[in-house]
Amino acid sequence: MLRKSRSFVLYPEYFDKQLSRKEGRKIPRSKAVEDCNLSKIAYACKHLELTHTIQKDKHYSKNWWNSEGRIVVNPEGANNKTELIRRVANVARKLKKVEKLTEPKAKGKPKQTISKT
Repeated sequence: MLRKSRSFVLYPEYFDKQLSRKEGRKIPRSKAVEDCNLSKIAYACKHLELTHTIQKDKHYSKNWWNSEGRIVVNPEGANNKTELIRRVANVARKLKKVEKLTEPKAKGKPKQTISKT
């Protein structure tokens, strides 16, 4: 029987600064991410060059009513899940704003900006 390769599952709730440890946050609040979403975690995995798959239809068990999905990561360079979570959090925390994965880019006229001169 062939064994399936090892992979880790990451939920945005692991990194959300607004959640408590009881609600599913896995890292210290000082290292957590504000406004954490699936696209930030996916971008951080991409930046770390980790092979990952996005599963939008899955829910985190502690937050099943409000979960937006999960990311399955094939961790070539990580020894364990805790190390992987810390590395992804460090990159995701530095991101200011990332577009959501489900939103298509706006087409048509660009938004007007008002400048004070």
